Amino acid sequence: MANSYGTVPTPYPATSPPPGNYPPPPGDRGRLWLLAGIGALVVAIVAIVATVVVMRDSGSTPSPTALPASTTKPVTTAPATTTPSSTLTPRIPGYQVVVPKDLKAAWDIPKDWTIDPSTTTYGTDADHLAAAGFSEEGVDYCPNNVRTNMFLSTSDISDATAAATDVGAHAARLGWSTRTSSQAGTPQPLDAGDNTLHGTFLETTGAFTAPTGCATTFSVYTFAVSAGPTNGSLVLVIVADTGVDRSVTPDFARKLFASFRLL
Repeated sequence: MANSYGTVPTPYPATSPPPGNYPPPPGDRGRLWLLAGIGALVVAIVAIVATVVVMRDSGSTPSPTALPASTTKPVTTAPATTTPSSTLTPRIPGYQVVVPKDLKAAWDIPKDWTIDPSTTTYGTDADHLAAAGFSEEGVDYCPNNVRTNMFLSTSDISDATAAATDVGAHAARLGWSTRTSSQAGTPQPLDAGDNTLHGTFLETTGAFTAPTGCATTFSVYTFAVSAGPTNGSLVLVIVADTGVDRSVTPDFARKLFASFRLL
């Protein structure tokens, strides 16, 4: 099956997803349904971005830490809004730049991905991740399903590898309730921001049950950058149904993550 993400460096032809929110699918389909308006981790994200900016500008490097047995802990605050930048030039030609409001951070996404300023969390009332700079692609690629989402979140874990693993597992639990398997891959180093940011790339893969015509496998791609020994980590996240046309590949995820920069 052809996959434009894996074969060409430029965006595939645009197909605009329909607007609006989508109700949960019948049969407890495991794909995440996004609840707009719930308080996100904006305060935590702002604080960690600011810390990483200071570290970058001072040339310091976070010290390694032990891998704590911890889960990502959301902090509730006011929702953020996100709009495409009108002044920043994308690092990837032909793409658009995501710049979350009040955050000194940006990254590139394909031109035909839709930025959703109303979505500030990924999950449910009871269990969710912060989601700044939320975007989506492939809405209703099969009934009541979204193929790909991307957003910036945080972890209270300061070790980048542990943070990438933790958030990847958390997003997999949130995104696919009918999953039958989930496994973290091998962490890999990845540089972003013109090699000023050094983090960890990780792919968490799994399988799930789904209606005919929908994907039955998924990947959660995470890119974590530590903010120092006690300040947690920034984690850029891509959640994607895989094994279908236009699904995000590991190489394409790395390409998007490498465009992440602090402003």
